[in-house]
Amino acid sequence: MIIIDSFLKNITINLLFRENNFIHIYGCRSCGYQGMLHRHGHYDRNVITLHEHFIYSVQRFKCPSCNKTYSRLPSALIPYFIYSFDVVIFCLYSSFSLTQKSNEICKFLNSCNKECFIRIQSITFFKTRFLSKINLVNSFFAGIDSFHWDSDLSKHSITIAANKILIKILHYDSSSYFNVDFFKSTQQYFLSS
Repeated sequence: MIIIDSFLKNITINLLFRENNFIHIYGCRSCGYQGMLHRHGHYDRNVITLHEHFIYSVQRFKCPSCNKTYSRLPSALIPYFIYSFDVVIFCLYSSFSLTQKSNEICKFLNSCNKECFIRIQSITFFKTRFLSKINLVNSFFAGIDSFHWDSDLSKHSITIAANKILIKILHYDSSSYFNVDFFKSTQQYFLSS
């Protein structure tokens, strides 16, 4: 199981302070064990941000009671995605809110980061996956912000609905960790299948 955590939101800072990221995790979500989970190694993962390519070491833990293993990801990453949360949100926002074409987004990202190699197919995948999860993300916001959020997206076109959700994510992420809170609230990963 992957746990998304809110330590050091910026992946670059996260990499610089790699040694300080080794904190303990308590409690097993599988068996209910309340004690400290044991460190169980790590694995390296490629991460492409807006400006750089990194190899990030993902810390693993193991429950001493049931032997369930957990990986601890920073909120800047989306499980099973090579592109960081910021790159994915940038692509979605550029596409839906700024109405840029996918080839223009690719050209811009590839000029910012020579190791990005993003393609139109990746952006199409992000958009398709986001649209398939838009109601779940909308429910997340409706649940935490019921007095200020008009959660009925059916009265809007899909582009306007996507734009409203993306703006909500951007505003939320400036003060908190959308990726972490979404996972904790829904027990699903943002953009997971």
